[in-house]
Amino acid sequence: MATPSEPRGEAIRRAGVWLARGLLAAAACSSVAWGATTLPDFVDQTRLDGARDVILRNVPISDAELDALGPALARAAARSDCMPAIDRSTAVIRLRLAENALASGDRVDARMGELDAAIHKSLGCAPADPYLWLVLFWLRNIRQGLTDANFDLLRMSYRLGPNEGWIVVKRSAMALAMFDALPPDLSGAVVAEFARLVKTELYTEAIDLLKGPGWAHREKLLAGLATVPKRNVDILTRTMADIGYDLDRRSPAERRSLEREPNFGRDELARMPSGAVARP
Repeated sequence: MATPSEPRGEAIRRAGVWLARGLLAAAACSSVAWGATTLPDFVDQTRLDGARDVILRNVPISDAELDALGPALARAAARSDCMPAIDRSTAVIRLRLAENALASGDRVDARMGELDAAIHKSLGCAPADPYLWLVLFWLRNIRQGLTDANFDLLRMSYRLGPNEGWIVVKRSAMALAMFDALPPDLSGAVVAEFARLVKTELYTEAIDLLKGPGWAHREKLLAGLATVPKRNVDILTRTMADIGYDLDRRSPAERRSLEREPNFGRDELARMPSGAVARP
Protein backbone atom coordinates (compact mmCIF):
# COMPACT_ATOMS: atom_id res chain seq x y z
CA MET A 1 0.00 0.00 0.00
CA ALA A 2 1.27 3.45 -0.84
CA THR A 3 2.47 5.77 1.93
CA PRO A 4 1.19 9.38 2.06
CA SER A 5 4.43 10.52 0.49
CA GLU A 6 4.56 7.82 -2.22
CA PRO A 7 3.72 9.05 -5.71
CA ARG A 8 0.44 7.76 -7.12
CA GLY A 9 2.18 6.33 -10.23
CA GLU A 10 4.51 4.19 -8.14
CA ALA A 11 1.58 2.73 -6.24
CA ILE A 12 -0.14 1.79 -9.48
CA ARG A 13 3.06 0.20 -10.78
CA ARG A 14 3.50 -1.93 -7.67
CA ALA A 15 -0.15 -3.01 -7.81
CA GLY A 16 0.33 -4.03 -11.42
CA VAL A 17 3.40 -6.12 -10.54
CA TRP A 18 1.53 -7.97 -7.81
CA LEU A 19 -1.42 -8.55 -10.17
CA ALA A 20 0.88 -9.97 -12.85
CA ARG A 21 2.53 -12.27 -10.31
CA GLY A 22 -0.87 -13.47 -9.15
CA LEU A 23 -1.97 -14.19 -12.70
CA LEU A 24 1.24 -16.09 -13.45
CA ALA A 25 0.84 -18.15 -10.29
CA ALA A 26 -2.76 -18.94 -11.19
CA ALA A 27 -1.72 -19.93 -14.72
CA ALA A 28 1.02 -22.17 -13.36
CA CYS A 29 -1.38 -23.89 -10.98
CA SER A 30 -3.89 -24.34 -13.80
CA SER A 31 -1.20 -25.85 -16.04
CA VAL A 32 -0.18 -28.31 -13.35
CA ALA A 33 -3.82 -29.28 -12.75
CA TRP A 34 -4.45 -29.61 -16.50
CA GLY A 35 -1.37 -31.77 -16.94
CA ALA A 36 -2.32 -34.01 -14.05
CA THR A 37 -5.78 -34.45 -15.55
CA THR A 38 -4.84 -35.00 -19.20
CA LEU A 39 -1.56 -36.89 -18.89
CA PRO A 40 -3.25 -40.24 -18.11
CA ASP A 41 -5.49 -39.77 -21.18
CA PHE A 42 -2.46 -38.99 -23.32
CA VAL A 43 -0.64 -42.09 -22.09
CA ASP A 44 -3.72 -44.26 -22.70
CA GLN A 45 -4.18 -42.87 -26.19
CA THR A 46 -0.54 -43.43 -27.12
CA ARG A 47 -0.63 -47.06 -25.99
CA LEU A 48 -4.03 -47.80 -27.54
CA ASP A 49 -3.13 -46.13 -30.85
CA GLY A 50 0.05 -48.21 -31.07
CA ALA A 51 -1.89 -51.45 -30.63
CA ARG A 52 -4.51 -50.29 -33.12
CA ASP A 53 -1.90 -49.66 -35.81
CA VAL A 54 -0.34 -53.09 -35.28
CA ILE A 55 -3.74 -54.76 -35.58
CA LEU A 56 -4.73 -52.88 -38.73
CA ARG A 57 -1.48 -53.96 -40.33
CA ASN A 58 -2.50 -57.57 -39.71
CA VAL A 59 0.35 -58.33 -37.33
CA PRO A 60 -0.62 -61.32 -35.15
CA ILE A 61 -1.18 -60.25 -31.57
CA SER A 62 -2.41 -62.52 -28.81
CA ASP A 63 -4.59 -61.92 -25.79
CA ALA A 64 -1.53 -62.23 -23.58
CA GLU A 65 0.12 -59.36 -25.44
CA LEU A 66 -3.03 -57.25 -25.08
CA ASP A 67 -3.50 -57.97 -21.37
CA ALA A 68 -1.45 -54.93 -20.39
CA LEU A 69 -4.03 -52.72 -22.11
CA GLY A 70 -6.86 -54.05 -19.95
CA PRO A 71 -6.94 -51.06 -17.54
CA ALA A 72 -6.83 -48.55 -20.41
CA LEU A 73 -9.65 -50.37 -22.20
CA ALA A 74 -11.69 -50.39 -18.99
CA ARG A 75 -11.15 -46.66 -18.48
CA ALA A 76 -12.21 -45.95 -22.07
CA ALA A 77 -15.38 -48.00 -21.61
CA ALA A 78 -16.22 -46.22 -18.34
CA ARG A 79 -15.93 -42.70 -19.78
CA SER A 80 -19.20 -40.99 -20.66
CA ASP A 81 -17.60 -38.22 -22.71
CA CYS A 82 -16.24 -38.49 -26.23
CA MET A 83 -12.55 -39.16 -26.89
CA PRO A 84 -12.72 -40.05 -30.61
CA ALA A 85 -9.13 -41.29 -30.99
CA ILE A 86 -9.26 -43.40 -27.85
CA ASP A 87 -12.74 -44.71 -28.63
CA ARG A 88 -11.76 -45.78 -32.15
CA SER A 89 -8.57 -47.50 -31.02
CA THR A 90 -10.53 -49.27 -28.29
CA ALA A 91 -13.02 -50.60 -30.84
CA VAL A 92 -10.23 -51.93 -33.09
CA ILE A 93 -8.52 -53.66 -30.15
CA ARG A 94 -11.84 -55.13 -29.02
CA LEU A 95 -12.25 -56.48 -32.55
CA ARG A 96 -8.97 -58.37 -32.34
CA LEU A 97 -9.94 -59.74 -28.92
CA ALA A 98 -13.26 -60.90 -30.37
CA GLU A 99 -11.51 -62.55 -33.31
CA ASN A 100 -9.13 -64.31 -30.93
CA ALA A 101 -12.14 -65.52 -28.93
CA LEU A 102 -13.79 -66.89 -32.06
CA ALA A 103 -10.61 -68.73 -32.96
CA SER A 104 -10.23 -70.26 -29.49
CA GLY A 105 -13.90 -70.68 -28.62
CA ASP A 106 -13.27 -69.02 -25.25
CA ARG A 107 -15.30 -66.08 -23.87
CA VAL A 108 -16.94 -65.48 -27.24
CA ASP A 109 -20.17 -63.91 -25.94
CA ALA A 110 -18.36 -61.62 -23.52
CA ARG A 111 -15.87 -60.43 -26.12
CA MET A 112 -18.61 -59.86 -28.69
CA GLY A 113 -20.57 -57.80 -26.18
CA GLU A 114 -17.52 -55.69 -25.37
CA LEU A 115 -16.88 -55.12 -29.06
CA ASP A 116 -20.50 -54.13 -29.65
CA ALA A 117 -20.36 -51.57 -26.84
CA ALA A 118 -17.02 -50.17 -28.06
CA ILE A 119 -18.26 -49.77 -31.64
CA HIS A 120 -21.44 -48.02 -30.56
CA LYS A 121 -19.53 -45.65 -28.29
CA SER A 122 -17.07 -44.77 -31.05
CA LEU A 123 -19.72 -44.32 -33.74
CA GLY A 124 -21.84 -42.31 -31.30
CA CYS A 125 -18.99 -39.79 -31.06
CA ALA A 126 -17.67 -40.01 -34.64
CA PRO A 127 -20.32 -41.57 -36.91
CA ALA A 128 -18.46 -40.95 -40.18
CA ASP A 129 -16.15 -43.97 -39.77
CA PRO A 130 -16.58 -46.37 -42.71
CA TYR A 131 -14.35 -49.03 -41.16
CA LEU A 132 -16.34 -49.33 -37.94
CA TRP A 133 -19.60 -49.51 -39.89
CA LEU A 134 -18.06 -52.45 -41.72
CA VAL A 135 -17.02 -54.08 -38.45
CA LEU A 136 -20.52 -53.56 -37.04
CA PHE A 137 -21.95 -55.26 -40.14
CA TRP A 138 -19.65 -58.22 -39.56
CA LEU A 139 -20.51 -58.34 -35.86
CA ARG A 140 -24.25 -58.31 -36.45
CA ASN A 141 -23.91 -61.13 -38.96
CA ILE A 142 -21.92 -63.23 -36.50
CA ARG A 143 -24.28 -62.61 -33.58
CA GLN A 144 -27.66 -62.47 -35.32
CA GLY A 145 -27.18 -64.00 -38.74
CA LEU A 146 -27.35 -62.29 -42.10
CA THR A 147 -30.52 -60.16 -42.35
CA ASP A 148 -31.78 -57.45 -44.68
CA ALA A 149 -31.51 -54.87 -41.88
CA ASN A 150 -27.78 -55.55 -41.55
CA PHE A 151 -27.15 -54.55 -45.15
CA ASP A 152 -27.80 -50.92 -44.21
CA LEU A 153 -24.62 -51.05 -42.13
CA LEU A 154 -22.62 -52.19 -45.16
CA ARG A 155 -24.25 -49.44 -47.21
CA MET A 156 -23.06 -46.90 -44.64
CA SER A 157 -19.50 -48.14 -45.06
CA TYR A 158 -19.69 -47.76 -48.83
CA ARG A 159 -21.30 -44.33 -48.55
CA LEU A 160 -18.79 -42.92 -46.07
CA GLY A 161 -15.59 -44.49 -47.41
CA PRO A 162 -15.84 -45.18 -51.14
CA ASN A 163 -12.19 -44.54 -51.96
CA GLU A 164 -10.13 -45.45 -48.89
CA GLY A 165 -7.90 -48.18 -50.28
CA TRP A 166 -7.14 -50.08 -47.08
CA ILE A 167 -10.85 -50.24 -46.21
CA VAL A 168 -11.75 -51.23 -49.77
CA VAL A 169 -9.61 -54.36 -49.55
CA LYS A 170 -11.21 -55.52 -46.29
CA ARG A 171 -14.72 -54.59 -47.39
CA SER A 172 -14.43 -56.23 -50.79
CA ALA A 173 -13.03 -59.43 -49.30
CA MET A 174 -15.99 -59.68 -46.93
CA ALA A 175 -18.59 -58.71 -49.52
CA LEU A 176 -17.25 -61.13 -52.12
CA ALA A 177 -17.40 -63.96 -49.59
CA MET A 178 -21.17 -63.40 -49.37
CA PHE A 179 -21.68 -62.03 -52.86
CA ASP A 180 -24.62 -64.26 -53.79
CA ALA A 181 -26.56 -63.09 -50.71
CA LEU A 182 -26.12 -59.37 -51.41
CA PRO A 183 -29.00 -57.24 -52.72
CA PRO A 184 -28.49 -55.84 -56.23
CA ASP A 185 -27.29 -52.39 -55.14
CA LEU A 186 -24.56 -53.85 -52.95
CA SER A 187 -23.42 -56.49 -55.44
CA GLY A 188 -23.17 -53.65 -57.95
CA ALA A 189 -21.11 -51.66 -55.46
CA VAL A 190 -18.74 -54.61 -55.06
CA VAL A 191 -18.20 -54.84 -58.82
CA ALA A 192 -17.70 -51.07 -59.10
CA GLU A 193 -15.24 -51.10 -56.20
CA PHE A 194 -13.16 -53.79 -57.88
CA ALA A 195 -13.13 -51.73 -61.08
CA ARG A 196 -11.85 -48.70 -59.14
CA LEU A 197 -8.98 -50.76 -57.76
CA VAL A 198 -7.90 -51.68 -61.29
CA LYS A 199 -8.46 -48.17 -62.62
CA THR A 200 -6.31 -46.67 -59.86
CA GLU A 201 -3.62 -49.30 -60.55
CA LEU A 202 -3.89 -51.08 -57.21
CA TYR A 203 -3.11 -54.32 -59.00
CA THR A 204 -1.78 -56.27 -56.03
CA GLU A 205 -4.99 -55.67 -54.09
CA ALA A 206 -7.18 -56.44 -57.12
CA ILE A 207 -5.29 -59.66 -57.87
CA ASP A 208 -5.52 -60.86 -54.28
CA LEU A 209 -9.28 -60.35 -54.37
CA LEU A 210 -9.73 -61.88 -57.80
CA LYS A 211 -7.80 -65.06 -57.11
CA GLY A 212 -9.29 -65.28 -53.61
CA PRO A 213 -12.90 -64.60 -52.67
CA GLY A 214 -13.67 -63.10 -56.08
CA TRP A 215 -12.66 -66.15 -58.10
CA ALA A 216 -16.15 -67.66 -58.04
CA HIS A 217 -17.53 -64.33 -59.32
CA ARG A 218 -14.77 -63.47 -61.77
CA GLU A 219 -17.06 -63.17 -64.78
CA LYS A 220 -19.08 -60.39 -63.14
CA LEU A 221 -15.96 -58.68 -61.84
CA LEU A 222 -14.30 -58.77 -65.23
CA ALA A 223 -17.47 -57.55 -66.96
CA GLY A 224 -17.37 -54.56 -64.62
CA LEU A 225 -14.02 -53.53 -66.12
CA ALA A 226 -15.67 -52.37 -69.36
CA THR A 227 -15.12 -48.71 -68.50
CA VAL A 228 -11.59 -49.20 -67.17
CA PRO A 229 -8.72 -48.22 -69.53
CA LYS A 230 -7.62 -51.17 -71.66
CA ARG A 231 -4.02 -50.75 -70.55
CA ASN A 232 -4.99 -51.35 -66.93
CA VAL A 233 -7.08 -54.39 -67.81
CA ASP A 234 -4.25 -55.82 -69.92
CA ILE A 235 -1.81 -55.45 -67.02
CA LEU A 236 -4.24 -57.25 -64.73
CA THR A 237 -4.82 -60.03 -67.26
CA ARG A 238 -1.12 -60.58 -68.01
CA THR A 239 -0.17 -60.58 -64.33
CA MET A 240 -2.91 -63.07 -63.51
CA ALA A 241 -1.70 -65.30 -66.36
CA ASP A 242 1.86 -65.12 -65.06
CA ILE A 243 0.76 -66.58 -61.72
CA GLY A 244 -1.44 -69.26 -63.25
CA TYR A 245 -4.87 -67.72 -63.84
CA ASP A 246 -5.96 -67.52 -67.47
CA LEU A 247 -8.58 -64.78 -67.77
CA ASP A 248 -8.56 -64.60 -71.57
CA ARG A 249 -10.51 -67.80 -72.09
CA ARG A 250 -14.20 -67.52 -72.85
CA SER A 251 -14.84 -70.72 -70.90
CA PRO A 252 -14.41 -70.64 -67.12
CA ALA A 253 -10.74 -70.31 -66.25
CA GLU A 254 -9.11 -73.14 -64.35
CA ARG A 255 -6.22 -72.88 -61.95
CA ARG A 256 -3.00 -74.65 -62.65
CA SER A 257 -2.87 -76.00 -59.12
CA LEU A 258 -6.03 -77.42 -57.60
CA GLU A 259 -4.54 -77.02 -54.15
CA ARG A 260 -4.93 -73.26 -54.53
CA GLU A 261 -8.71 -73.37 -55.02
CA PRO A 262 -10.26 -70.86 -52.58
CA ASN A 263 -12.39 -72.01 -49.68
CA PHE A 264 -14.12 -69.18 -47.87
CA GLY A 265 -16.16 -70.48 -44.98
CA ARG A 266 -17.23 -69.06 -41.64
CA ASP A 267 -13.74 -69.01 -40.15
CA GLU A 268 -12.25 -67.02 -43.02
CA LEU A 269 -15.15 -64.57 -42.98
CA ALA A 270 -14.77 -64.15 -39.24
CA ARG A 271 -11.20 -62.94 -39.67
CA MET A 272 -11.83 -60.47 -42.42
CA PRO A 273 -12.51 -57.18 -40.58
CA SER A 274 -8.91 -56.94 -39.37
CA GLY A 275 -7.48 -59.89 -41.26
CA ALA A 276 -6.85 -58.38 -44.67
CA VAL A 277 -3.64 -56.54 -45.45
CA ALA A 278 -4.20 -52.86 -44.72
CA ARG A 279 -2.47 -49.53 -44.91
CA PRO A 280 -4.15 -47.41 -42.23
